Amino acid sequence: MQILVLSDSHGKIDSIPNLLKQYKNKVQTVVHLGDNARDLLQFQPEYSEMNLVAIAGNCDFSAVAPRERILTLGTKRILLTHGHSHNVKSSYHRLMYYSLEKEADVCLFGHTHIHTVFDHESVFFMNPGSLGEPRGLKPSYGLVTIDNAGNVTGEVINI
Repeated sequence: MQILVLSDSHGKIDSIPNLLKQYKNKVQTVVHLGDNARDLLQFQPEYSEMNLVAIAGNCDFSAVAPRERILTLGTKRILLTHGHSHNVKSSYHRLMYYSLEKEADVCLFGHTHIHTVFDHESVFFMNPGSLGEPRGLKPSYGLVTIDNAGNVTGEVINI
C-alpha cells in the first residue's frame, strides 16, 4: 500500500493534477497536511476512486478540514497533523511524544517547508516539504509504502 503525501501548497496547485494523474493507479490514499488543504480537496470529484484526505494548517482559516486526523490503513495508525501546534520549527520532541501518546505507527506532518524522514521509537515520521513555497529547496512531496509485512518506508521526491 502506498500513500502520496503533500503539504504546504499555499494555493500553488500546478503540480497537484500532475501528481494525481501520475499516481492514480499506484496509491490508495493521498493526504494533504495543511496550508491550503482545499488545494487537494477540490479534485475529489475528478478522483473519486482515490481516498483524498486533508487536514488544516495554520493558514487554513475556514473549516474545510479538521486540524488533525488519525487514519487507520491496514494495521497502521497514521497521525496526520500540520505540526504548528507542536512547534516543529523549533524541535520535533513534542511531536514525537504526542505521536507515542496517540499510539501512532506513522506520523505525517508539514509546516516547516523542509522535508525530513526519520524513525523514533518505532514511529515512522515524514515531512514531505512544500509543494508551493519550499525553503531553499525544490518543491517536494512524499511517498510512504507499507508492505505486506507491515514495514513502513518512505521517500521524499523533488519536483
